[in-house]
Amino acid sequence: MTSTASIAGNLKQAQILIRKAVAAKATALFLPEAADYIGGSPEESLSLVRSGQDSEFVQGLRKSAKEAKLCVSVGVHEPVEGGKKTKNCLLWIDADGDITQRYQKLHLFDIDIKGGTTMKEST
Repeated sequence: MTSTASIAGNLKQAQILIRKAVAAKATALFLPEAADYIGGSPEESLSLVRSGQDSEFVQGLRKSAKEAKLCVSVGVHEPVEGGKKTKNCLLWIDADGDITQRYQKLHLFDIDIKGGTTMKEST
């Protein structure tokens, strides 16, 4: 799965993977970190982030997991109180479509390669 800034497009990709997992008789599907979206900038990411209750992506996965009777592990963004940052969260959605576990990433990844890539999850 390759996430983009299109939440609806990412949900469609995830739903295709759910169908493939069911066809393969899997009992769980593990989707990647930031499956809901990858923003091109911190500002774009903040404009896309929604709580699990308000996220089209999370709600769509919950519905699909329930219909498929398949557990889904997925990494998503959630807003931080105050709205200036996002949290990197791992959700466990059970076969009834309920979020039964939530883990917030504690060790954030920062990199600044001279003349190359700069990424700062801490911001």
